[in-house]
Amino acid sequence: MRRFLSLILPLSLGLVLVATSCNPNGPDEGSNDAGSETPADAGGDAGSDTDAGTDAGTDAGTDAGTDPDPEEPGDPCALADPQPSTCAYGSYCSARSSTCQRVPTPACANFNKFPVSWDPATSTGPVTYAAELLSLASSAGCPSQIPMRFQVRVRAYSPSGELPTTASELSKVFSYVNPSGSYLTEASQFSDIVTSGDLKNTEFVVSNCIANQPSVDLGFYFEEGNGLCFTATK
Repeated sequence: MRRFLSLILPLSLGLVLVATSCNPNGPDEGSNDAGSETPADAGGDAGSDTDAGTDAGTDAGTDAGTDPDPEEPGDPCALADPQPSTCAYGSYCSARSSTCQRVPTPACANFNKFPVSWDPATSTGPVTYAAELLSLASSAGCPSQIPMRFQVRVRAYSPSGELPTTASELSKVFSYVNPSGSYLTEASQFSDIVTSGDLKNTEFVVSNCIANQPSVDLGFYFEEGNGLCFTATK
């Protein structure tokens, strides 16, 4: 059962949203201190951009993180197949090498105060395996104290299916974790949601306003799944 706390967050268009906490059975550091992050209006109703009939996950897109180091040896896999292709749970088919790669352990500060308990040997939740920076720039739609907006496309898979198809559903099971460990689960921060017909693969855009800075560490988390760190740089 999800626990709900509330915090009034200012939005660019004079709207007011309420941030909600995560599942108490998941990370328990849900202070809801939104810090400098504000859910961004990514162009109208975020939930209206869903195409549940598209076979999401057949294109691995950008590999998780931005680490240019060589990948570890892995079994070959087919990028044309939905994730995780022929890879084991907790791994994904890498677009860089067409080999199976394990999702990285979250090492960013975001998850120091937002601990995630996930073990590929025993867990069964969604696996967030990739993040792709779409933009990190000043935005006229953001408040003056947090004038920049990031837009990141996130990809995940779930062997059991049941992945969300709308922004409202996504806000109940997915969190954006900021560097302080506080988090947001607002439907307004999600757009361009594409979930496969069998509900086993999904991708969507996360968008929020942040303080002016050359780079920012972002955290993404599906309940009962892994935590993914991603560094967005101008």
